[in-house]
Amino acid sequence: MNRLIVALLCAGFIHTASAAEAMPDWLRYYQMAAERGDPEAQMKMGWAYDKGDGVERNPKLAVDWYRRAALQNEPTAQYNLALLLIEGRDVPKDVPTGIEFLTHAAAQNLILAQTYLASLYEKGEVVAKNDAEVVKWLTRAANNGDAAAMNNLALKYARGEGVERDPAKAQKLLTDAAQQGNALAQANLGTLYREGLEGTAVDYGQALTWLTLAAEQGNVTAQAKLGWMYLKGQGVTANPAEAVKWFVLAANQGDADAQTQLGWMAEQGQGMEKNEQLAAQSYKQAAANKQAVAANNLGTLYRDGRGVAADPQEAARWFRVSAEAGDALGQYNLATLLEADAATMDEALAWYRRAAEQKLAAAQSRLGWLLLERGDDAEAVKWLTRAAEQNDAQAQNNLGVMYETGRAVEKNATTAASWYRRAAEAGDAAAQNNLGALLRDGLGVPQNYDEAAAWFKRAADQGYAKAMLNLGALYELQAKAGTGQRRAASSPSTPAASAPTAIPLPATAAPVGKPLQ
Repeated sequence: MNRLIVALLCAGFIHTASAAEAMPDWLRYYQMAAERGDPEAQMKMGWAYDKGDGVERNPKLAVDWYRRAALQNEPTAQYNLALLLIEGRDVPKDVPTGIEFLTHAAAQNLILAQTYLASLYEKGEVVAKNDAEVVKWLTRAANNGDAAAMNNLALKYARGEGVERDPAKAQKLLTDAAQQGNALAQANLGTLYREGLEGTAVDYGQALTWLTLAAEQGNVTAQAKLGWMYLKGQGVTANPAEAVKWFVLAANQGDADAQTQLGWMAEQGQGMEKNEQLAAQSYKQAAANKQAVAANNLGTLYRDGRGVAADPQEAARWFRVSAEAGDALGQYNLATLLEADAATMDEALAWYRRAAEQKLAAAQSRLGWLLLERGDDAEAVKWLTRAAEQNDAQAQNNLGVMYETGRAVEKNATTAASWYRRAAEAGDAAAQNNLGALLRDGLGVPQNYDEAAAWFKRAADQGYAKAMLNLGALYELQAKAGTGQRRAASSPSTPAASAPTAIPLPATAAPVGKPLQ
């Protein structure tokens, strides 16, 4: 017996009278019970030394007491001991022993142990990743009523990870967890209904209910999604001001997408007074996290001097951040700045091409024009056609010029007229003038002075000088023909056919920013 006492003293299990006297009464009685082998008291002594509760913190003694209780199958002690050993919290790390005790605790239905063990198998850092084990322990925890485990298990069933994919099971688990008030499950369930995921029918009413509950608990994802629902009128009357409220809450929690959309609404005066300073501030917050749309939009503010002092270098910096993150509009806007310097024209073309390959019509149109200027006619036609087919009016007009003049394509006035008409109906002044000229001259279309005059007039009303000239000449012809007045011998009997006008997309006319969605 004396030898046992000495061994226990050496191990730190029995303390001197002075140490015991320094303890608060409640802890002193725990120690007395612990020294008599009570596992719960041993666990409480471990906790006291682990957290420095009532005594000076001593991780070694915490491990000693936890171990004594753990060896008597006290699950909380097993769990706490596992945490210390697996994470090496001021004690030597011993992952295998920690996993062993953690598994024993989980097997005794300690929910904390079950969910922690599942997380370790999920991460695959201290133990090999094992989806089947994740599902096993999440299922045990979910069956014990743990809402967080239900949420995580639902994701496994939705994705078919470690278990056969079962969307219906996933939805039921999310619903059960959400009804318990779990904010993450509420947010996920709301998203399921809003976006119609996993075979679930879109139900904006249900989505609004669950997202609101989650958002009111501070769930940032739900706050942002709720903002979109109020903005778009999904399940509720569209209310931009209410959308702003939720975007602000999400933005204040660091949600970069919410910061971006808030910036756009401030810039446009949507749901609030127009405030370009707030827009710049919101974009900066999001762009600092490399949110590509925000970086582009911030670049436009610096380029144009709105909400911030005009600064071409800062504009280029943020356009580049956006471009390198893959945003087509950021790539386009960066290219427009680079194009201004002949030394960086090749880089500009490269960025135009990257944006064009993402089907940005403005980039396709500009790339086509620049390639045409460089003599790469075949590539130019390809990109101008792609832009024109996306209803880019300037590309449509320029294609019309190419077909009318036979530049890089077979000359075809009928095709030219078709492209001019599409651009003219979209309001492009050059195309309106060019279409008017074909109608006046009967090229590719039946001659029709009245319709020609109408198109010249529409272009002239936009301040287009060539159309003013053509309209004046047409009116002169009609006026003099009506009075029988003779024209000078050098005067043609009809207005001279003016050369069609090709209008490149000016590099200074880059699109401004854009909303996130």
